[in-house]
Amino acid sequence: MQTNLRPTPEGHTGAPIYLTPREQQVLLWCAYGKSSWEIGQILQCKESTVNFHVSNLLRKFEVPTRVAAVIKAIRYGMLQEQ
Repeated sequence: MQTNLRPTPEGHTGAPIYLTPREQQVLLWCAYGKSSWEIGQILQCKESTVNFHVSNLLRKFEVPTRVAAVIKAIRYGMLQEQ
């Protein structure tokens, strides 16, 4: 898996958004509408670990919800199937 480092998107005031491979996986499953528990089952990790990655995504995308993170990722061209 490759990491996802993109130039600063138009309108984004912060630093470039870097996602770890696991954050990319969690983001993709969030885009499919999976809950943290379901993502944990799919990725074979604890729900709390998934929530940790989700909180990192929210912070990095500067948004309050996972839906908003998915929308920004799509807008920035960062959401890709793996």
